[in-house]
Amino acid sequence: MPNPSPTPATPAQQRLIALYFSILFVGVGMHSPSGLFSLPIQFYFKNSLHLSSQAVSLFGLVTAIPLYVSFVLGLVRDAWQPKRMGDRGYLLIGGLGLTLTYVGMALFPPTWNTLLIGTLLLALFYLVISTASGALTTLVGQQRLMTGRLSALSNFVGAVPVIISFWVGGSLSETWSLRNIFFLMAVISCTLWLQALWKSRTVFVPNEVEERTSEEPKPRIELGLLLKHPVALLAALIWIMWNFAPGANTATMYYLTNTIKLTDAQYGQYQAVFTIAFCPLYAIYGWLCRRFSLRKLLFWGTLIAIPQLVPILFITSAKSAMLVAATMGAMGAVATAAYYDLLIRACPKGLEGTLMMIATAGYWIFGKWGDLLGSWLYDRYKYIPCVVATTAVYAGILVVLAFIPRTITEDTEEQSEHRKEEYAG
Repeated sequence: MPNPSPTPATPAQQRLIALYFSILFVGVGMHSPSGLFSLPIQFYFKNSLHLSSQAVSLFGLVTAIPLYVSFVLGLVRDAWQPKRMGDRGYLLIGGLGLTLTYVGMALFPPTWNTLLIGTLLLALFYLVISTASGALTTLVGQQRLMTGRLSALSNFVGAVPVIISFWVGGSLSETWSLRNIFFLMAVISCTLWLQALWKSRTVFVPNEVEERTSEEPKPRIELGLLLKHPVALLAALIWIMWNFAPGANTATMYYLTNTIKLTDAQYGQYQAVFTIAFCPLYAIYGWLCRRFSLRKLLFWGTLIAIPQLVPILFITSAKSAMLVAATMGAMGAVATAAYYDLLIRACPKGLEGTLMMIATAGYWIFGKWGDLLGSWLYDRYKYIPCVVATTAVYAGILVVLAFIPRTITEDTEEQSEHRKEEYAG
């Protein structure tokens, strides 16, 4: 059955799409490996088990192993989806898996091995729900010519669980036991498998998801198709480089809590303010992407973001930490939204799950190895080398951008006839 030609969504459709994806992005983000449970576990290792920064980074590296091969699930998703449910089937499976895992972690004592096995399972089920979420975002963004606005929404609303995770997580680590935190997460995870029962033909595009999964023969896994679209791989590479950041995570936590003497709660607030500062510019990006070409947004966003970590070196107190966090967040917002917009635009038809999961796999592989590198640099040479390494990687993004074809980036969100043809398949 031929795919429908992409058409802009009506205002009513836009509102429903925005509501659906807002709930989905918050629900998925709460269970990311850096979600609400993450910071309490890190501080448990630091304060109760007295582990080094490298040990904490190594735990994160190991527990993210399922995400390193996330592109495999992306390929599976593009080749097969549960009959009559499509991506909602993956939301149901992943949501139920998360609920059961949280309950199991709450019932066992918080030893290294228990937390290791439990967090590995959480990463696996998070992979399932994020595969469905990423594929749906790409599919609907292309079919409704909303790539920029869904990118802005994804980053804006997706910041909510990050803010909650840091702001609340830092406080919970001081006042709640891990057992109670895991029970709380089990309750929160119920929203995912409940949302899997929400079926809307505005969101699940007719003739695209339901018909393909229930009426047509099962498509084959065609990884070779991706190799015919090098721009898609370049877009994924940019996303990976942006999230490498050796100085942004564990090294920063140890630097701010050990050297600057921030408390657990203050560090959580610092990370929350950092994320909050992205949000206004994420909202503005939904306007910018319809008035300026993606090429301009990519260039200027990257130029502003290159020195993003430098202000950390000027932190002297909790108050200055909050001011610096707000500055750094604003510096990275346009770049983040533009890079995700590029991923959606560059995705080949039929590989929505695969490309987004390649980007996700790269995000976690290089993000975790970057974090381990940052911890290694911090333990041996303190914090400045972490900032230098991160700044150098960000500068390299400008080189990769030079190889992105203008046919992908020269237009605003709704102008390109070339992309309309590609999205129609």
